[in-house]
Amino acid sequence: MMNKMDRIAQRARTGQEDAQMLAGIDQGQLDAMVDAILEAKRIFVAGWGRAGNVGRILAMDCSQIGLQSYCVGDNGTPSIQPGDILVISSGSGNTKTMAILAQQAKDHGAKLGLISANADSTIGRLADVNVVIPKIEHVRGDGTRPQPTSSGGSEYHVIVMVCDMIRAYAMERLGVTFEDVVYNHNNLE
Repeated sequence: MMNKMDRIAQRARTGQEDAQMLAGIDQGQLDAMVDAILEAKRIFVAGWGRAGNVGRILAMDCSQIGLQSYCVGDNGTPSIQPGDILVISSGSGNTKTMAILAQQAKDHGAKLGLISANADSTIGRLADVNVVIPKIEHVRGDGTRPQPTSSGGSEYHVIVMVCDMIRAYAMERLGVTFEDVVYNHNNLE
């Protein structure tokens, strides 16, 4: 069982690892994703499991800055068409159901974006735009690799921050203010 100081150190390490992954993302990839989203008529967001849950933040953020966005699988989601974009959030980029949705989006003439830790994946190879979250190599002082821990840095934490960056860059480009976000914020709470 960890003591209080070990848990504090663990939280600090997680934050440092997340910051390292976020800083390692290619700015050109983020800019290309913002371009693709702003050029799209409508934004569709999908993902499975944890990656999907945190990726849905992008649909909410897009809605709050005045863009038309949908979460794939919700009952009110319309058909995807040419001029639209599907942005998939997937740690591996190989989630089978997401790969099927990715191919369907392409078949219907939509653009495909992927936020993942693996551009060289099934979905990554189909994607028009990839934002790759770099993996961190963990090495001990003696050169050995420690066993991964469930609380260490994770691309899922970073996907949340990537969604925030995309929103912030899009807001800047569109001239959207915080007051606009408040106006568009869900008020059926």
